Amino acid sequence: MSVIVVTRLRLRDPKYFDDFFAAAVAVSEQAKNSEGNQGADVLADANSVFWTATAWDNRDSMHAFVEKEPHLETMARIDEWCDEATFVDWEQDSAGPTGLAVGFQPHRSDGQVASLSRPTEAHQTRSFPAPVVTA
Repeated sequence: MSVIVVTRLRLRDPKYFDDFFAAAVAVSEQAKNSEGNQGADVLADANSVFWTATAWDNRDSMHAFVEKEPHLETMARIDEWCDEATFVDWEQDSAGPTGLAVGFQPHRSDGQVASLSRPTEAHQTRSFPAPVVTA
């Protein structure tokens, strides 16, 4: 069994890109080097949107990752950087990430929204476009 996590983050202002990008690279490397990680993928999408997909051996591995730096500090800054921030996770029988396109529909229907001080309407309704993913 695998635990899949898909996140969608939208920067509210391009001035945050450098700090956000540096943090995103650090968190991606942290995920790839974490015990129990089966894979990690990141997509820079249109309109300052960034998607991530990670796969984990189990929920304990995933929780151990999110409770350590640099993930903790990065998540503490999401309200500063983003006006849309949602995530979803699910369990599947097959190992490894399913890809961002497969993760979009459960993300939109079951995704959880982060508490943000400057959210867009799409943040609350999860009415955002699917990621642009090439075959």
